[in-house]
Amino acid sequence: MRIVVWCSLLMGGLLAGSCAYRVRLPVSDPAKVKPLSDAKQMEKQWYFTEAMKQYEFQNWQDAGALFRKTIEIDPGCDACFYALANIYFYSDYPTIALSLSQSALRLDSTNFWYRKQLAQIYATIGYYDTAVAEYRRLLQVQPAMENLYFDLAAIFVRLNQPDSALAVLQCAHATIGFSEQLAGVQIELLIEQDRTEQAAALLEQLVEMFPEARYYTLLAEQYDALHRDSLSLQAFQKALSLNADFAPALLGEMDYYRRTGDFETFFQKMHMFCANAHVDEEYKTEYLSAVLQLPSFVKAFASQLDSAFLFLRMPPTAQTEPLYASFLLHTSRADSAVSVLRTSLQNRRDDRGAWHRYTGILYYLTRWDTLNVYAGQAHERFPDEAEFISLKAVALWQLHREAEAIEWFEKSLPLVADNPPQLKQAYAFLGDLYYAEKNAPKAYDYYEKALAIDSTFVIVLNNYAYFLSEENRQLDKAYAMSQRAIKAEPDNATYLDTFGWILYKMGKVVEAKTIFRHAMVHGGKESAVILDHYGDVLYALGETDVAVLYWEMALQKENLPDVRQKIKTVNKP
Repeated sequence: MRIVVWCSLLMGGLLAGSCAYRVRLPVSDPAKVKPLSDAKQMEKQWYFTEAMKQYEFQNWQDAGALFRKTIEIDPGCDACFYALANIYFYSDYPTIALSLSQSALRLDSTNFWYRKQLAQIYATIGYYDTAVAEYRRLLQVQPAMENLYFDLAAIFVRLNQPDSALAVLQCAHATIGFSEQLAGVQIELLIEQDRTEQAAALLEQLVEMFPEARYYTLLAEQYDALHRDSLSLQAFQKALSLNADFAPALLGEMDYYRRTGDFETFFQKMHMFCANAHVDEEYKTEYLSAVLQLPSFVKAFASQLDSAFLFLRMPPTAQTEPLYASFLLHTSRADSAVSVLRTSLQNRRDDRGAWHRYTGILYYLTRWDTLNVYAGQAHERFPDEAEFISLKAVALWQLHREAEAIEWFEKSLPLVADNPPQLKQAYAFLGDLYYAEKNAPKAYDYYEKALAIDSTFVIVLNNYAYFLSEENRQLDKAYAMSQRAIKAEPDNATYLDTFGWILYKMGKVVEAKTIFRHAMVHGGKESAVILDHYGDVLYALGETDVAVLYWEMALQKENLPDVRQKIKTVNKP
């Protein structure tokens, strides 16, 4: 039971329905309330009874109209004001509810429930001091009412005053005795405040009176946090003696053996856990997902984890297969991972998720030929799914079939027209593709469209700026865009290369050298193009020997004929 859950319950959630129109609120004035004639009393009773019927069915609009009619007949109908306050409160109009609730209490200042309603509304609106005062008055009348303590403690939680909240709960224990629900809330607060010793002590009391697996499991976790390993294990085992299939206890006991280095027992427990038909698959997959985040552990115990997945996959399901494929990738078995997801897809041809997972792994492994085929098949099956169109377009692009890729990306535009993040990405791809097809005007048009959606789209800012610099045109515009890109990502070697190259083209060679030196520190030495550009900058500064060194480094990365020619030219006798 989480704090956020009980607080929301205690402070009042919203029910379905809302007031359809605003009305003039009735206002109570006890001094003006007059006795009703017998006829008016009967008329009032009829409207009130009909209002209560609609109220019970949560027909708020009809009930509200009938209660207001009742108040017109009898302005002293305190129950009407109370019911109307509830209607407006549940319909998410707490300020209106406050005025109505105050009216009900003015008409009957001794009514406990009217005051309780008013206290709840004060707390919801945020009038916390007033709400606290009201709850304290209520507790004087009903000191044994458990919910009042919960409500008051919840206010202190909202005020970030955990000590006050705990004091309220402690007072409740002293007044009405030890309560399972009160203890549960108190323990939750103590845990959130890292008061582990106190939480453990209270849990020890709780399990004596209410010996349940969930409480023993929570106690075991507190012992673990206090490094009381033997007590932690005992508590987990006690929980399992009460409920042998209680997943949190199974997980806790199992992970205890992993953390203490008893891997033989750990894997025995893991295999039993994965084979346990009474444990939800979600628990199993969540735990193994967490294990896969430990690369060195996965590498060291790959064979044992293979066995765990064998038990987990009896039979294979839509949840287990992607996780198993991830494990295979972690253990350098890419072909097997692809095979698992392909088989999963064959068994679930109508499962959109299966198609996403299979095309996703093909994209990750850069298997463009296969991705081209399957993304196309996925599009035929799910023509409304823009992602499959984009994946096919990317595959075609990587296969150097740019013209076809353009057709597919443009085909995706209507499907992403109402999705700015996807639309700007499609425009960016089309800009790159049109430039590759030597259609710079069309490329720049798409870049402008992408930037109209997101002026901070750094990929487009960088590419647009670089292509302008390559054409040696609009260098001021290129400079401004590139500067924004490196401001967003100051250590991105590619973006630094663009900015440095623009400075070089603008004749600001000394400034360009500073930028390229920064790029070298942040991965620029891994790119033949960046090394080549830096060599050009150094050569322009008269640092010929160093320039040749960087050009030679570029050639080691990639066979660039232009670079080879530069070296030959410089080295001519």
